[in-house]
Amino acid sequence: MKAGKLTNEQLTDLVLKKLPPLSSDTLVGADIGADCAWINMGDRLMVTSSDPITAGGKQSGTLTVHVSCNDIAACGVKPSGLLIVIIAPVSATEDDISSIVEQASAEASKLGVDIVGGHTEVSDSVNTFVVNSTAFGIVTKDHPVPLGKVKPGDKLIMTKTCGIEGSFIAATQHRSRLEEAGVDPSYLTEASFYNELVSVVKEGAAAGMVPAADGSLNKMGFPNGAVSLMHDITEGGVFGAAYEMACYSGTGVLLDESKIPMTDATKAICEALKLDPFRLISSGSLMIAVAPDSLDAVLSALADAGVASSVIGEFTDPSLGYRRVDALTGSVAELEPPHADEVYKL
Repeated sequence: MKAGKLTNEQLTDLVLKKLPPLSSDTLVGADIGADCAWINMGDRLMVTSSDPITAGGKQSGTLTVHVSCNDIAACGVKPSGLLIVIIAPVSATEDDISSIVEQASAEASKLGVDIVGGHTEVSDSVNTFVVNSTAFGIVTKDHPVPLGKVKPGDKLIMTKTCGIEGSFIAATQHRSRLEEAGVDPSYLTEASFYNELVSVVKEGAAAGMVPAADGSLNKMGFPNGAVSLMHDITEGGVFGAAYEMACYSGTGVLLDESKIPMTDATKAICEALKLDPFRLISSGSLMIAVAPDSLDAVLSALADAGVASSVIGEFTDPSLGYRRVDALTGSVAELEPPHADEVYKL
C-alpha cells in the first residue's frame, strides 16, 4: 500500500464499515470528514480527537500537541486535556525522547492544555518517531455549537496561508536539498519558524464563539453557532480539507485557487521540490464554512483575534460536484479526492 492516509474508499471499506454501532451517548462518531467525536455528558458535551505525527522527526513533540488540539479547536471548542503516546525507534537516544516531551510540554503550556497521560516506548517496529496525541475539550450549556454540516450556499473561509506545516518540515528536514536547488536562504529561515504558526486554537475559539444570528438552539438545548463546520488543514492540504468537508456534508464545493493565500517561502519550497502546495499538509490553517449572512460577523471575530483570513470558495448543490477554478487559466476543473499528502514525496 502507498504511504499516507487511506483513500475515502479504503477508509470506508477497511475501517468504517467494520466498526460496531454507536451508543446513544455518542452524538457524532467516526466518519469521513469527521475528525472529532461528540459525547453526551448530560448538561455538557465532550469533544475528543486523536491524530499521529509520522513525519515530524525530532520536532514531533511540537507538532503532536497542535495536530489534536487543532481538531478540537475546529469544533469551536478550546481544548483542555491531552494524552500522548511516543513510539521511538531503537536509534533514538534518551535526549531525543526527552526533547520531544519538553517540546510537547512547552506547547501545551502555551495553550493552557493539561497533559494528563499517555505511553512511551522504544520499538524496532518503527524507524522514526511515531507520536500520537488524543485531545479533548468540554462544552457547557452557554457555548455556541457549530451546526455540524455544511449547507449549499455557505462561504468557505481559510485562515493564514497554505502549506504551513509542510513548508516547516521541508525547511528543517531537507534544508541542504533546498539550498542545492537554489532556494533563497531567507525563505528557508522563515519557513523553519512556521512551527510557531501551527496552532488554530485562537481562530477556532474566536469563530466558534459567534452565535447564530437568530439565537436558535439545537436539539440538546445548546445555542447554535454562526459556523456550519470547521476543519483544520492537515494531510491532503487545502484541496483535501475542502473535499472532505463537502463529502461529509453531502454538498458540492467550488474553490478559487487564485484566492488561496500562500507565502513566497512556501511557493519557492514547493517549486524546488515539485510539490503541489494545495495538497501539502498545512496544520496552522483552518477552514470555516459559514452562511452568507454570518460571513461578516465571523470575519470580524477573526480579525479581532488577530488572525488573517480569506474567502476562497463556496459550497454548492451536490449535483455540481467537487470543482476548482484554475489559478492560471481561470477554467473550472474537477477537484479530485484526497490522496497521499505531498509531504510523502520527500
